Amino acid sequence: MKTFLYLITVLMITACALPEFSFKAGGKSGKEIPGKTIQIDYFDSKAPLANANAGNFLTESLKNLMQSQTKLNLVTQNGDWQIDGAITDYRVEPISIQANTESAAQNRFTMTVTANCKYVKPNKEDSIVFQNERFSFYSDFDSNEDFTSKEDELQKDVVGQITQAIYDKAFGGEW
Repeated sequence: MKTFLYLITVLMITACALPEFSFKAGGKSGKEIPGKTIQIDYFDSKAPLANANAGNFLTESLKNLMQSQTKLNLVTQNGDWQIDGAITDYRVEPISIQANTESAAQNRFTMTVTANCKYVKPNKEDSIVFQNERFSFYSDFDSNEDFTSKEDELQKDVVGQITQAIYDKAFGGEW
């Protein structure tokens, strides 16, 4: 009986092995992302109402995401992968207008980014992955809350969604 329990225990442990992690692309083929380096240029803010730090926050967040989700080394120029863009919209607008009043129950913070991504192949030929691609996300908040006091939190949420969408668009294909 002890041998049987031992055998069952060994089978259960080997069947429940630890998961394996890899920095492979999200595509169906499971191949590694080609190249060794990535260059992420500063995302300038072209939106008139954008926070002065929005471009820097977006750029640094994208760099952090790429470093944590790929094996690509971050470089300042001549990267195998090159991503750039700009913040093109940054706004707050009322939503959910309350009945019998002209005030909103909630407001919506929206940020839109236009980005470009190319892969420079080993033969130095550029391969456009996407160009002038628009990424737009929003986060809602109660209208009785002051936007300036919530801006950092809202911006962090929206930038997280935008950077993940850029990553997915760039590396979600089959490599």
